[in-house]
Amino acid sequence: MNATPHYLLAECFGPGKDLCYDRNTCPFAVKRNHETGRYFITMGHPGFNSRANNVDGYASERIARSQVLRYSAR
Repeated sequence: MNATPHYLLAECFGPGKDLCYDRNTCPFAVKRNHETGRYFITMGHPGFNSRANNVDGYASERIARSQVLRYSAR
């Protein structure tokens, strides 16, 4: 059984909670993988299942957050 990595989990999303659309200020929309230093969009946020997020993540928090905004505009 594979557990979801902690850096992909968001406190604002889970059982009984809907997708988070607080894309501008949600403190849980992006987290850092401390092993790699890369940033990832967390579950329940626009862009979570994007190719870049599924492969390597993003080089900075700023870039990851800009992608949340980009995917939420679709």
